[in-house]
Amino acid sequence: MLRYLLLLLFAIPFIEIYLLLQIAGIIGFWQTLGVILLTGLVGAEIIRREGRHILLKLQISVTGGEISRNILEAALLALSGLFLLSPGILTDGLGFLLVIRPIRERLVVRIANKYAPKIQVETRTFTF
Repeated sequence: MLRYLLLLLFAIPFIEIYLLLQIAGIIGFWQTLGVILLTGLVGAEIIRREGRHILLKLQISVTGGEISRNILEAALLALSGLFLLSPGILTDGLGFLLVIRPIRERLVVRIANKYAPKIQVETRTFTF
C-alpha cells in the first residue's frame, strides 16, 4: 500500500505538467495561467467558508464520536486546500471534490466506520 502511495506521490507532478502543457496548447499559456490562479482564489474562499462551518460544528460537538468526525472533516478540508493551492488540473479537481460538503461528509462517514475501533478520542477538563 505504501509503495503505491509513494508511486502516486511521485507521478502526480508529471501528470500535472503533462495536463497543463496539453491545456496550454489548446487554450493558450496566459489563459491556462489564469485558470490556475482563478481556481486557487476561488478555492481559498470556499475553504475559508467551509472552515467556519466546521469550526461551528466542533464547538457544538458533544460526544467523542462527533468530535473525531468533525476533526476528520477538518483534516479533509485542509487536504482539499493543499490540493487547490498546488498548481494543476488533477489536484484542483480533487480539491474541489473534497470541498463539496456532501461528498466530504460521506467520505468522513466511510473512513470513520472503517477505522472506528482504532480511533480513540480522549477529552479532559481542567479546573483552576
